[in-house]
Amino acid sequence: MQLWLLMILLVSVIDLVDSRLPRARFRRRGPTGFSLARIQKQYDDDYDSTEDSGSSRKSTVDGSRRRDEVVNDAKCLQKCNNQLNIGMDMVNAHMAFGSIDVPSVVEKRDLEMFCMLDYQHSQCIDECGYSVQFNLREYVCRNRFPEMLQHLPCYARAAPALIRHCRPRCGGYKALVHTQDGYSQRCRQLLCDHTCSTYILKRLCPDETGIAASNYLLEFTRLQVDYWMKDFTKQSKSRIPLTCRKVQCRDFKLANCRSTARRYRKRVVDN
Repeated sequence: MQLWLLMILLVSVIDLVDSRLPRARFRRRGPTGFSLARIQKQYDDDYDSTEDSGSSRKSTVDGSRRRDEVVNDAKCLQKCNNQLNIGMDMVNAHMAFGSIDVPSVVEKRDLEMFCMLDYQHSQCIDECGYSVQFNLREYVCRNRFPEMLQHLPCYARAAPALIRHCRPRCGGYKALVHTQDGYSQRCRQLLCDHTCSTYILKRLCPDETGIAASNYLLEFTRLQVDYWMKDFTKQSKSRIPLTCRKVQCRDFKLANCRSTARRYRKRVVDN
């Protein structure tokens, strides 16, 4: 009887202690805000060219073999992208930049991991026979890596305000469509994101750090848009979208960069 009472007392004590222990809290990480690198050799273009060349060949066996190669290339590319996405899930990101493609990492470790994963992704798609047209790793992870590290505290401090104020105003990140309308819409969102983020960063980051942090984002975007427009004018005789021309102008006003506008118009004519 005494043994039975002792066992009941012991169980009661264990339950009481367990109820007072703090419970661990786990938060499932949401999707990261990184976009995959733009691929120069698209699968659809490859497949269409295969159909055209296959019809002119004497042997359909060669055409079938080429189609198999295209499918294998696409599977190889998909494998690279999947590996990148899995790795990016381990990177802590605030996802506050919207359409601005600078990696929205929180700490130095996250930036270093992002750069490593992006480098591995570039190697992987190169082995698949593809090439990256514009890689932000060169800007962020090589050319101006120390500067990006200096801006991380400012970006992390401003992230909640950027999400609260800029996302409802400018919208979330959407995949870029490589057409005149697609570029126009992306540049319109970039103008909104930069106007909003500059306002927030200047007010939440002390001294001149907010200005420097916003300039870093803008210089990246201008480099990116300039590359888009160079590629666009090679592929099309269409005029450069007005919104994309404004990105290159001081205060986003065309009157402040007439030389840039003339350069773009000349490029369209020359091409």
